[in-house]
Amino acid sequence: MNAIAIVDKNWGLGWDGKLLAHLPGELKYFREKTKGKTIIIGRGTYESMSCKLLPGRKTVILSRSENFKADCPVFRSAGEALEYLKGTPSEDIFVAGGESVYREMYHNCDKFYITIMHKTFDADRHFPNLDEEPGKFDVKELSGIITENGIKYQIFKYERKNER
Repeated sequence: MNAIAIVDKNWGLGWDGKLLAHLPGELKYFREKTKGKTIIIGRGTYESMSCKLLPGRKTVILSRSENFKADCPVFRSAGEALEYLKGTPSEDIFVAGGESVYREMYHNCDKFYITIMHKTFDADRHFPNLDEEPGKFDVKELSGIITENGIKYQIFKYERKNER
């Protein structure tokens, strides 16, 4: 299974339910990478998208709220979602936010497509810092430095080494 995220230098994901920066090229990368795939997101991420499903993707939502409803499957736990997705090739599943979903699904992911902005923002949500686990991942640079809206960023692929 995969995870995909954009983070700042401190692995910050967002502030007050919003992304830290608007980078159209990075959004295009996300769209291309996840098109035709299944994304797993949390209720907060879904609500930050104005409760609209992203076109061309199958969406699964994790929410602990008993009364939460959406126009796609909603599960109360990662285990329930993974059971539902049994039979879906793992390379076709992307964990796409927010913080609690990344943390809950972290150990199920083998590949992490991470866009790292060369800037620090105020953030109240964070992705697990993969660089704090030296030797656990093979890291491949997928892009050179890209500058958009005055922000420099790079795209990396962290692949978990075969330790399982």
